[in-house]
Amino acid sequence: MNEERFTGKADNYDKYRPSYPDGLIRYLYGMTHLREYNAENVIDIGAGTGKLTACLATKPWKITAVEPNGDMLEKLKRNFPDITIVKASAENTGLPDNSADLITVAQAFHWFEKDKFKAECKRLLRENGRLAIIWNERCHEGISKERDEICLKFCPAYRSGHVITGTEIQSSAKTDDDYLVNEFFENCLVFKTENNIPMTMEHFIGDTLSRSYALCECDENYNEFIKALEGVFNKYEKDGTVILPYVTSCYFGTL
Repeated sequence: MNEERFTGKADNYDKYRPSYPDGLIRYLYGMTHLREYNAENVIDIGAGTGKLTACLATKPWKITAVEPNGDMLEKLKRNFPDITIVKASAENTGLPDNSADLITVAQAFHWFEKDKFKAECKRLLRENGRLAIIWNERCHEGISKERDEICLKFCPAYRSGHVITGTEIQSSAKTDDDYLVNEFFENCLVFKTENNIPMTMEHFIGDTLSRSYALCECDENYNEFIKALEGVFNKYEKDGTVILPYVTSCYFGTL
């Protein structure tokens, strides 16, 4: 995992990245509070500035947040002074064996060394423990499609990330992500829900600049990059806002 990809991006990430819908947290809480399984301790790995951490904190879990990037970690500490925060990688958290009932990963799994992370989760999880891998997936249509095309044009490090090609919402284990469902997890359920985000121009540009691949002010073509983003925003805006369509996807199960 390259732990410096988000250096210098923590402020934009914290202020502008999408959060996660209440329905996801209700799902996780319900699925981890069953007769045979009552989760108390949650480890949020790759927590960033705490986008998911904040949502988890609405439930009576004991939360430990793990983040390797120094800039993101400082923002995380300021946001959550009352929870345990650890500077460590996803593959080597340094936390005790059998210390988690639930491990969560939001918007970060694609950066991990998969086999090492899986071994670390198995070490951390208690009997009946669960892992939840979560993304806000961009819908490749409309303004999102045009923004991706701008990033492809201007950002040498651009990668498509988790992008879905339609708006159909599924609540079963039928998913195109065969690796997670059929290889990574032993048993996996898939939960999906719409998460459409209204954005002003400031929010739209700030969200784009928070991406790992986005240009910085010191980069060549930065001004042209911003002008292109402003242009696509103006094309789609209504009353000063646009709607960015996302689908929040959660892969939940045992290893």
